[in-house]
Amino acid sequence: MHAIEFRRTSHPAVRPEGGAAPVVGILVDGVPLVELVRAVELPYAQAEQRRRADEGLPGTAPLLAGDYTTLGPAYDWPSRHFLGEPRNLPWGGEEGETMVLGCPCGIDECWALMARITVTPRTVTWSAFRNNCCDWDLSALGSFVFSRRQYEDSLRGGAPRP
Repeated sequence: MHAIEFRRTSHPAVRPEGGAAPVVGILVDGVPLVELVRAVELPYAQAEQRRRADEGLPGTAPLLAGDYTTLGPAYDWPSRHFLGEPRNLPWGGEEGETMVLGCPCGIDECWALMARITVTPRTVTWSAFRNNCCDWDLSALGSFVFSRRQYEDSLRGGAPRP
């Protein structure tokens, strides 16, 4: 089984009142989820850059591999968002999917990493990863199966369960 960590941090996100926005970082087996995704997306992002250059499109395409940010506090516990009850279904999302990473621009829906979250009495599984805006094959990410107890303890901030 894999181990997950929901790490509460601050992110220098744009906020109307200024200051850093609290976010929930996600680590799988000690590695930030965004880094795992970046490794799988990189060949697709580089191919997109080459295609744009070959077609003579103005400007260079940004390298979008792993260009996600963690979700804000509205998605954190006690929300059941990460327990297979998505808080919202962003544009391009499909029924049964959960947004696990959002867009760094602050509008989660414009570039989101989606996954299917399946909860059983003993496990929580993340599978079928995809980007809501492009058709990149992210099957190399595979699935992550977590102990439900460890998963929920981390989601709750490490507090022991009642």
